[in-house]
Amino acid sequence: MAAAVASFRYSTGEVASSEAAKAFAWEQAVPVHPFWDSFDYPTARSFLSNISDSELAELPINSASAADHRTKLQLLLTLLREKLSRDEAAASPQSLHDADYKQWYNRVQGLYVLENELDLPEAEQTIQTLVAGAEKSDVRPQHLLGEYLVKTGKYAEAEGAARPVAVWMLAQPHLGKYSPQYLSAQRLLVRALWGQGASKRTEAEALLAGIQETVEGLSKDGGKFGVYQGEEQKLNEELLAQLEK
Repeated sequence: MAAAVASFRYSTGEVASSEAAKAFAWEQAVPVHPFWDSFDYPTARSFLSNISDSELAELPINSASAADHRTKLQLLLTLLREKLSRDEAAASPQSLHDADYKQWYNRVQGLYVLENELDLPEAEQTIQTLVAGAEKSDVRPQHLLGEYLVKTGKYAEAEGAARPVAVWMLAQPHLGKYSPQYLSAQRLLVRALWGQGASKRTEAEALLAGIQETVEGLSKDGGKFGVYQGEEQKLNEELLAQLEK
């Protein structure tokens, strides 16, 4: 059984109250204790977004666990696969996808992230399942597919997946140019272009300069995404370091 948690962290890496995170619906509270501290935010979020607080309290997670990170990933993957199986059974005779798309997406996306972190071959089929089952207006699977294609060295295909995602996010009133989601899509496009070699470098460099300019403007004029400026700058620095290797 998981121990009670006194504090949580969010996507910015900061420890804050749940009240402070409510301005952004995509934020997920990640417990601060030894079991979860080895997980980056996106991986922890992919699991925790599928689990209620009461369920989390009952899970066989030892907060003081000295297990290595891979063992912890495998535990979360097993728990999430079991939860998906229960949900599919509960939705019968419908599929979970047809009965509750949001729940289906969260479960399968969570499985993909964990499988991908573990470098399991199943990750490729899982991301294809997400893309094939996505609702027309849901671009999230395309973004994940683009990241997977970059990871596997299929840069031209990754570019094809990434471009429409960035265009869609830019056009959304609740997202737009300064949102973390749009900036993430732009960085993905930079990696896809850069990986294709010299013929795409000029476009990649121009895009990268534009991303940096946008991040520098996050906190101007009381921008609602200003809280993410430090994290976005860190992500830009990490991307530059990757490209320079």
